[in-house]
Amino acid sequence: MLELRHISKSFRSRKGVKRVLDDISFTFREGENMAILGGNGSGKSTLVRMMCGMELPDSGGVRREGSVSFPLGFAGAISPSMTGRDNVRFVARIYGANVPQVERFVYEFSELGRAYDLPVATYANSMRARLSYGLSMALKFDVYVADEMVAVGDPAFKRKCLEVFAERARNATVIIVSSVTTSPQRFCQSGMILENGRLGEPLPLAEAIARYGAAQPAAPAAAAPTAAVSTATVSTAA
Repeated sequence: MLELRHISKSFRSRKGVKRVLDDISFTFREGENMAILGGNGSGKSTLVRMMCGMELPDSGGVRREGSVSFPLGFAGAISPSMTGRDNVRFVARIYGANVPQVERFVYEFSELGRAYDLPVATYANSMRARLSYGLSMALKFDVYVADEMVAVGDPAFKRKCLEVFAERARNATVIIVSSVTTSPQRFCQSGMILENGRLGEPLPLAEAIARYGAAQPAAPAAAAPTAAVSTATVSTAA
């Protein structure tokens, strides 16, 4: 169970103080997978960090019963100077998990091969994403929180990510915070809209998606094609 209790958060910028989250309260019920839909700059990532315990609100609090994941694929805890294997061992120990089991799972899942024992600083972005996502799936949580991303990599690897995540979701609660509706439609039953710092009422997912889509600004109309004008050159004989 995850409960938000009157949480608020503001940030100071050159334009003054902006309240990103405004007195949000909600209890995520066990087994009800929830989508939180919001546009860019709506405070989605800030809300995710608070749910996962990575950031504190200015006021209010978050109550967690059971284990709550870090955001899926989050690479902030990965040390570039350590090898992939050593990073996995370190995080597994922090969570009190079976270290050899987690280490083996991430090695097989990530498909990094020999790079697993190289410093993460040598990894391409796609390799780091596979390591981070594999670690997210190796550690089993009661609540999984996704910030936009539910799968990473090329199409084949994304399919594998989705298969493993679907397996984890069968025994956990899923919260997907996103500006698009593809992943929520696959994994969630209900949805809410985050707008102007407030969470709307929980709705059946189809209704939440319809309201969210209706509230998005319309794309600008494409300009009409310009007709080609041909100019004939007339030559005159002297």
